[in-house]
Amino acid sequence: MKNIPCISAMLLGTTLVAACGGGGSSGNGVVSRSGNTGADKILAVDAGNAAEALEDGATLKASQRASSGWKRSYDAATAELSADSTATVRRNDQGGLDLTVGGQTIRFVAADLSEDGYGFELPDGSASIWSWDGESMAEALDPSAGRFSLVFDYHSENDDNTGRSGFLVVGTETADADLQALPTATYDGYARIRVAPTTGFDDWNTDMSEARGDVTMVADFGAGNVSGAVTNMAGRAPRDENPTRTWVPFDGSLTMEEAAITGNGFTGAIRADADFTDNVGTIDAGSSYSGTFFGPNGEEVGGGINMSGTSAEDGLDYIGYGHWRAWQQ
Repeated sequence: MKNIPCISAMLLGTTLVAACGGGGSSGNGVVSRSGNTGADKILAVDAGNAAEALEDGATLKASQRASSGWKRSYDAATAELSADSTATVRRNDQGGLDLTVGGQTIRFVAADLSEDGYGFELPDGSASIWSWDGESMAEALDPSAGRFSLVFDYHSENDDNTGRSGFLVVGTETADADLQALPTATYDGYARIRVAPTTGFDDWNTDMSEARGDVTMVADFGAGNVSGAVTNMAGRAPRDENPTRTWVPFDGSLTMEEAAITGNGFTGAIRADADFTDNVGTIDAGSSYSGTFFGPNGEEVGGGINMSGTSAEDGLDYIGYGHWRAWQQ
């Protein structure tokens, strides 16, 4: 299947997006992605969980570590990773959310709530934001759910006939000093990625593939490092090829190579095993994963995946963006 490789590349793409962000470069070519600092870092010990912070009027920012995204040109039919994928989310006084991304603030009000309740969409379809928590946007924003991190999926269209799409992991973060005092911990969760060709990207339903997998991560806070893997992977072709949206398992796994914890987060390289390379394709050097710890005691962790790679089937270049999350066991 031509589009399974695209999806996998997305997972791998973490590296590519990382290369677009600021920061120092490690020996494996991965560029460090920066975390929140100063007033942008909302701590769980002060603000409670993510929904509580939003209810109290806080603006939650997804840093470079905790976001991923890309920009499309509708005229040229091309796609490129966002040079800056950071974004903020806050509740407004009109029953909705304000999303600020790419220098643009988009206001969603109560009347913009989708019919299924999962997100907000402007009446003209030019922008939307969707929740990945609970059974609705209302559940995601319910403080009683106790989530220290929230994931939002957005898209926006600009006046210059370009569009942006991305994932945001926002929340109340773990204080740096508190993180350093924690014992070694294991986290289990998931990864999700969207992938498309860099050129000839014409329509979401014909060109956008997806990949998913299970994430296991170990954080050795004493040694100051993390490492993990993405396994049990599956992909699905674009909607027009796969109207039922069926997930197809494929052989292969990804290693989240050891990365140093800096502050309350990290950036690391992703490496594909032989099955992944044979069945899906290669991953460019510099592809990466990145993340931030959330909760008073690092109960949750999550961030961005940004990618570049080459399909094993047709040799075409792909890029992708995604997110991953995991919970302390």
